[in-house]
Amino acid sequence: MSSSLDAPTELTQVADSLRNECQRKLNTLRRQLDHQRREDTEAADTRHRDLTARLAAAETRLAALRSAYEDLHRQAGDELRAARRATARLTEEIHLIEGRLHREHGVRPADLDTVPAELAALVARVRAAEQIRAGLLDRRRRDELGEVLTAYTELRRRAAQSRARALDASRALARGKLRSRAFNQAAADYRLHYGQWQMREKAVHDLTPELRSAEAELRRDAERQEAYTAQGGAGAVADLTAQLRHRLDRAVETHALLPAWFTITGLGHRPDPARADRWREVAAQVLLYRITYQVGHGVLALGERPAGGYRAQRYDEIHRALRPWAG
Repeated sequence: MSSSLDAPTELTQVADSLRNECQRKLNTLRRQLDHQRREDTEAADTRHRDLTARLAAAETRLAALRSAYEDLHRQAGDELRAARRATARLTEEIHLIEGRLHREHGVRPADLDTVPAELAALVARVRAAEQIRAGLLDRRRRDELGEVLTAYTELRRRAAQSRARALDASRALARGKLRSRAFNQAAADYRLHYGQWQMREKAVHDLTPELRSAEAELRRDAERQEAYTAQGGAGAVADLTAQLRHRLDRAVETHALLPAWFTITGLGHRPDPARADRWREVAAQVLLYRITYQVGHGVLALGERPAGGYRAQRYDEIHRALRPWAG
């Protein structure tokens, strides 16, 4: 009997022993895993610190290189600008010496302003055409007048829209039942759209005089443009420009001494071979402007800037074209 009773006890002891053994092994495994995790974490932290330090060092080197590059670029730019200024001064001095030598030998500057007899009729046509074109509106003024027309058209559209909505609301009022929800909504819509219509109609009325003035100014401008076209101004300008190019060609070919007002622009006495075509075109436009508007200033190639209109537009265009030669 006692042996049969001891069997469960022994089984229990064996089970407890196995359980304890498993628990010990599990705890050992956990400790090993924790230790391995700590080692991996420390290794990862070490690698992270190392990479961070390397990145910081690389950024420091990059910043130093960028600073050195910017300093070098700035220094090169300063030296290039200084070289350009020195070249421009040297060119001016050479032109001055050349001019003095020519004068000492009795050579007078070429007269680019005088209109020869054979070109008198052509120049007269150009001046007449440019007189018409001088009255043309410049782009800015034409845009301003166009904005007035656009604003007026938009006001008319909105006024018509408000009027149509007010009429729709009045029809809904006529069909609706007094004090009904639809009736009250129609009444509110009518008050809103009728008020907007009245306000926009007043704005249209107030803008009408400015519209009439803008339309008249644009109509006169269109008439001037038609007169310029009918007069053949564009063809005359093209013919005179071609004659002026030939005059410049002869001056360059004969090594003529060009006047001060011409050389001061930066065009000098002779064109740069690399951009001779552009030099020829810009120089011809300068001559065309002086002859057309009879500019006689001895220093300013284009004279004083006009107050406005087409002539001011031409002045600005030629002035911009001269900038690359200004040094």
